[in-house]
Amino acid sequence: MDIYMVIQQLYPSFSKKEQLVANYILQEGQSINNMNISVLANHVGVSNGTITHFCKKIGCNNFAELKVQLGRLRTATAPSVEDNILIQVSKFYQTVIERSNQLLDITYLHQLAETIKGAARIFIYGIGSSGLSAKEMMLRLLRMGFNVQSITDSHLMLINSSIVNENDFVIAISSSGETSVIVDATRIAKNNRCKVICLTSFSESTLAQQVDSFILVPNTLFVDKERFVNSQFS
Repeated sequence: MDIYMVIQQLYPSFSKKEQLVANYILQEGQSINNMNISVLANHVGVSNGTITHFCKKIGCNNFAELKVQLGRLRTATAPSVEDNILIQVSKFYQTVIERSNQLLDITYLHQLAETIKGAARIFIYGIGSSGLSAKEMMLRLLRMGFNVQSITDSHLMLINSSIVNENDFVIAISSSGETSVIVDATRIAKNNRCKVICLTSFSESTLAQQVDSFILVPNTLFVDKERFVNSQFS
């Protein structure tokens, strides 16, 4: 797993100032190769000590080692000012695909497929942007002949979670893993002995820690926060 993925996984444990450092590195990582620690601190708006502490938190002895780790990665795919919009979009999705490939375990995906095939009913929970992913997944599974329903309304989600049983299967989608209604609904479903998995970007999130298992996906806000916001893709 490269340094970008390490930073994403540890992100919830960072202080607010450390998250500023993480955001900058995840989005502009290759640009720091020609910076010293003071220049980066000035760019981000933190102290040199914060950056040093951040480096140690992600397994690097110092800022120089972080730069070496970043230098080992292929040239960043972040859009440059010379790129036209089509190239920018292509680079964005290429980065998301590459980071997804690092996180996904094909063996587990096969196991997940078997669980889906064996479930009497499948319910997919998602709110907001994650709700769009839930609806798309429902449509794909419906076409395959499964008994599946996406639930994107918070009240209906809580009602549904109270009536599922051990023969059902819940797939919860939350990039942050902290969406309160998703967390509450999956906890209720688990209490009813329903099998529950989630798709999230953070393994240490409340949601990931309370379900049977989780699938990690890249957080696309870390790829480009300003131009492209499309968590459905990952």
